[in-house]
Amino acid sequence: MNYNSYIYGRWIKLGIVALVVIILAVTSISSYNGLVAADQQVQKAWSTVESMMQRRADVISNQVETVKGYVQHEEKVVSEIAAARAVLYDNYSDIDSKIAADEQLAAAGRSMLALVENYPELKADTLFENLQTVIEGSENRVSVARKDFIDAVQAYNTKVTKFPGNIFAKLMGFEKKDYFRASPGAQEAPKVDFGN
Repeated sequence: MNYNSYIYGRWIKLGIVALVVIILAVTSISSYNGLVAADQQVQKAWSTVESMMQRRADVISNQVETVKGYVQHEEKVVSEIAAARAVLYDNYSDIDSKIAADEQLAAAGRSMLALVENYPELKADTLFENLQTVIEGSENRVSVARKDFIDAVQAYNTKVTKFPGNIFAKLMGFEKKDYFRASPGAQEAPKVDFGN
């Protein structure tokens, strides 16, 4: 073996090692940036869900003010709405608490709409009719925001669990995120007691 072949062989080996290191570095950086972008998308989607829940809370509160004059003896529904709004506006509440409060608010809003059936003069009120339309729009917006959040979580979780992203995710501390789940009993229709 001559000296030039030996040097040439070493440079080839060194070049291969450098190429592998560069490929690993680029893959690591790309995986990390992809995970960060997916995490940011999840946070953005959750912020949208919160925003839509707060909008709905505001609309339902306006509806309560309209209805108060007609249904003064239905204080329970009004207090449930106020309690749920307080949790939604508390920035320190965790996601599960906000989801539960949102479901409580939605149920109280449905109860309020059910109460209206007993007050024909309220149903004829133009302001109330407009509020009902706005509430329906708010419900649709919340539903779309929840779907977008679920889609963002799915994309993030796919990156965190799919090879080779799962290796980098584990090394860099990225963990799977929970999907939006309704609280137990959220699918049940609210029970409205008219004192009969």
